[in-house]
Amino acid sequence: MIRYVADMDRATRLSLKNQQLKEFLTYTPVILNASTTNIVTRSKFYRLLFSIAHHNIPIRRFMAGELRLLGAVFSCLKASLREQLGPQNMIDILRLLQVLSYEKNVPLEHWANELISFLMQEVIREPEPEWMPYCIAILCNLASASKSACKRIKISTSYKKFSRQLMKLLQHNARIIVVSSLVLIGYLDEKVRDMVYCTENVHDTFMCTFNVLTIGDDDCMMTRQIAADLLRRLVVSESSTTPGVPTLASTGKNVLNYGFFIGSIQQTARLLVTLDPRTEESSKIYDLLLAFCSLQQLRGPVCQAVIRCQPTETQLTTPIMAIAETSGISSQKLGENSEHVSLKAIRLLSHLLKECIEPQEQMPDIGIPRGQLIGIIADNLSDNLESLSEFTDSSIFSEKVQKIQLCLRLAEVLSHDEQCRHHLLTVCPAQLCQQIATWQFTKNPVVGHLTRAPKDRAEPLEPQWTIYGIGIILELCRLLAVLKDHSKVHKDQYWQLLKDERIIPFLAYGISYGDQETVQQAFLTYSHCAQVPAFPSHLLSEMVASCKSTSQPVSLSQKDSSPDFNRCRNDSEDTVNLTGSGDIYIDKESSQKALDDLLRKVTLDGGISLKDAKSSEILAAYERKIQMLQLELQMKNVPKPVVEIETTSQKIRDLAQECEALRDSNKQLTDHMTRGNLEINQLKVQLEEVKQKCDSIETSLGMCITEKAGLKTQLTESLQNAERNVHTAQNEISKLNTELAQSVTRIELFLAENRELKQEFEEKVVECEVLKEHIRQIDLELKNKQSDMERALLQISAAEQKAAKKELELIEAEKHLKLYESRLSDRERDLNAKNLEIDRLKLDLDAARRNLQKLEQMREAMLSLASSSSN
Repeated sequence: MIRYVADMDRATRLSLKNQQLKEFLTYTPVILNASTTNIVTRSKFYRLLFSIAHHNIPIRRFMAGELRLLGAVFSCLKASLREQLGPQNMIDILRLLQVLSYEKNVPLEHWANELISFLMQEVIREPEPEWMPYCIAILCNLASASKSACKRIKISTSYKKFSRQLMKLLQHNARIIVVSSLVLIGYLDEKVRDMVYCTENVHDTFMCTFNVLTIGDDDCMMTRQIAADLLRRLVVSESSTTPGVPTLASTGKNVLNYGFFIGSIQQTARLLVTLDPRTEESSKIYDLLLAFCSLQQLRGPVCQAVIRCQPTETQLTTPIMAIAETSGISSQKLGENSEHVSLKAIRLLSHLLKECIEPQEQMPDIGIPRGQLIGIIADNLSDNLESLSEFTDSSIFSEKVQKIQLCLRLAEVLSHDEQCRHHLLTVCPAQLCQQIATWQFTKNPVVGHLTRAPKDRAEPLEPQWTIYGIGIILELCRLLAVLKDHSKVHKDQYWQLLKDERIIPFLAYGISYGDQETVQQAFLTYSHCAQVPAFPSHLLSEMVASCKSTSQPVSLSQKDSSPDFNRCRNDSEDTVNLTGSGDIYIDKESSQKALDDLLRKVTLDGGISLKDAKSSEILAAYERKIQMLQLELQMKNVPKPVVEIETTSQKIRDLAQECEALRDSNKQLTDHMTRGNLEINQLKVQLEEVKQKCDSIETSLGMCITEKAGLKTQLTESLQNAERNVHTAQNEISKLNTELAQSVTRIELFLAENRELKQEFEEKVVECEVLKEHIRQIDLELKNKQSDMERALLQISAAEQKAAKKELELIEAEKHLKLYESRLSDRERDLNAKNLEIDRLKLDLDAARRNLQKLEQMREAMLSLASSSSN
């Protein structure tokens, strides 16, 4: 079995649908914990389970979550420590723990505290054990997956020492240790996190993580997976205002300004050429690039970086060629459990080709033959559509449906290139488009789901229908919208699709429960449907309202790890839904009664505010009401009020246009005021910086004054010491001169009295010479003291000059401060002027509203007159 699963192709094809394999895995914890299982058997089990879990992700999730295998493996780890089975046995166990703990569904049970404590002790242990990289990687996985694990690490007795060790490990040679330390710092230590991920240092953090991702680590697996996850968290986060919508993280706001970013993206994309597409590493690279492409700010630069990767002498295949090759690989070749890498490749290929084709509406030479791209679409559309009825497995069926949706998206991107469009007319004939639409309209349960009463919609819908099935109809409409201008049969199919009322549940479900992209595509499709004069918009509004009045049946979030984030919208409007698509939807059974209710609500006193809808929408409602009145009056042969109503309608249109112009002016002034506020905030920030600079200058000046006082004190002490030394030397010289004179006198007396004293005289002469030498040394010391005193005086003068410079800088800073304050006051005066202008415009708007109210009263009087005339 170990030799069998050592082949990655065989390991990825294993499936939990095999009952014998699932039963074998179920017995695994029992076998590992059994006391009768010998050491050799356990060791072989470690190798077998590691090979399966490393290559087969669904089985790994089963082992880590439902099977709860981590507890049994940790028991084996304790037994290995107890019996001292050696480092290789320890590495085999920790390697298996690392793979299993990477999953997010790991339950932390009673063994978690003991495991975390052991791993932390091994990380801080001296000397460093050879299995330490696996220990820190396991801690990284646990901290990333669970807040509970982070809390358990922080309350550990060795946490302080462990935290200090993490900072040291950032300079380690092993890349798995470096990237795991970065992740742990981000989850655990706030002070260190603020230092490592601050604006000044995040540049180096990005560079380090990109290097780890592109180079990898041959000695320890899953290094690239951890690095890719870290990069994704650093760049992409969830919007705080719109949950589920990706936005640029604060740590990644300057990522495009980094000189290495584009080169790192290209190196990352080149990994898709060298890595086997069946590996988890390859899937993580696709996830990372798709996450970058989910952000509007990064999509263009990232796509351009991947497109511009040129072939080299050692690597003739470019990343975009590798992506196209992976897009065309069938799931049978990749294996059922390859994390849908071909779907990710098609999605990324659509982003890249859209970036190539859209600017010039022509595909440049990127090294991929057009026939290869057309072949991807042809194979996946025809083959998957024909084989859908053969599959009963939901995962395979879901993948087939996703491929149809993504291939339709790819076809729409390619349809903007003239040569590709010519081939698409053959590959995507009108008959095939009709077959796809009919398949969704007849098989998708969304149609029956929304046609039932809201109280009867309790059962959840599967994502292959709600997410991908709706996407198929939306993408098909976009494709036909391009092809209709070049083929009559496609044009007929386009109008047939828009006139089919079965499209309404797809639009309603997409608008109500779709993610950002699905909602946008649904509104775009509705704009096409609105071209049909008899399109029942009221049915769409009724379905949307019924969706919002019930709880959400199923989330439209992607189940795979691709960066398509979705959210469900929960609006509470029951009667009227004013959208930006140019139409007003009525949610009542009687359209005439609902229209009257709507026009009554669009007033100044209550109901729907004029600010919540465009004037063109209100005007459309009035025109519809006028048309109803015209029809009614024509039926009753009363033509005169019709002319009056048309005159009133024209006045209403004029007033509506005036309101629209005032609203646009108000919006422009609001934008101008916003920009003024931003400039004021910037000036305030600059003012704070100047104040901080002044404070620092004052601090430096105080330090200089203190230093000057210290130097003066030292100079005074040096002068006093020098004077004392001079006085002492002069006293000694006087004493010595006195003694010398006395000695000479005595010698002369002795010489006169006795020559025997001559020798003693000569000795005294020698002593005199010694005394003279001593005097010369004292003179030298006196000169040195004088030179020290001169140097001290020079230092004092330098300090005084430095203090003068600081005072000049302080004066200059005060001038800048006054200048910024004058600018701030000017900005505030401009802001007050703009506020006055806004107030004036508001008064004009109120006057226009009063005129509109008068016309409304006139209209109601005319309506009553018309009704009385008809009576």
